[in-house]
Amino acid sequence: MQPGPRKPPQLMELSGIGNPQIIRELGIEVRHALPGLGENYLDYFCTGMNWRVKQPVTLNEQTRGLQLAKAVMRYAVTRQGILTLGPGLVHGFVRTREGLAGTDVQYFFMHASYANAAERILDRYPGMTIGVTQLRPQSRGSIHAGTPDPYTGRVIRPNFLAAEEDRRAMVEGMKIARQIFDQPALDAFREREVSPGPDCRTDEDWLAFARANGQTIYHICGTCRMGIDPGSVIDPNLRVNGISNPRIADASIMPTIISGNTQAAVFMIAEKGADLILSEAK
Repeated sequence: MQPGPRKPPQLMELSGIGNPQIIRELGIEVRHALPGLGENYLDYFCTGMNWRVKQPVTLNEQTRGLQLAKAVMRYAVTRQGILTLGPGLVHGFVRTREGLAGTDVQYFFMHASYANAAERILDRYPGMTIGVTQLRPQSRGSIHAGTPDPYTGRVIRPNFLAAEEDRRAMVEGMKIARQIFDQPALDAFREREVSPGPDCRTDEDWLAFARANGQTIYHICGTCRMGIDPGSVIDPNLRVNGISNPRIADASIMPTIISGNTQAAVFMIAEKGADLILSEAK
């Protein structure tokens, strides 16, 4: 079970809307059947690869002690410096094999490395990281209410790497990332690969590393899929199928995930939703 803000599938299931079996198991009266609600969970899966850096020029040492104090002062006075940086300074897009219509892996580079990625604790030595993310995941999961109490969380089953294509893309994407970091241009900075390390050679090694170290980048989509088929949750006017008033306008309506960050697409969905509401109010 996961705490956090309420999501559309959870809110509707607690209102009696959704898969009748799930709603009854919560002890809630079924008011409207929508079997597809909460299914079709899509998200990006990302694995970070780390290198130790020869020179003290990374955020690992620049965010501690006196260096951090200087950075805070610089930001306070100029609104510049390391405190203005986002989670990725350099991005790249690649095709992991010939014949693909578009790129299928995105890279995020940062001159920092985590000793504990889950807790966001930086290494004590200079480090750099490249995040490897598959752009077109085929694996589908689900998200549903876990209890009738809206404050006790949801049951989330991401089902990452369930599809063969997802596993293949991640493995090949990490191999290419290693090739990039092995280039002579980085000789002055690259000391050694820390994670997964030189012992990671076979496809089985790469996949095991991805499973053990990968995580979401929080671009969840699809659990209130838009469409006109019986399994869809909302119609093309963003209304919940079979109910006249409720609308949904967020990433959950996407039938499939876009091949890039979802923010701009969500803005577009919100703008379209506002236009639909205003046009009907006239």
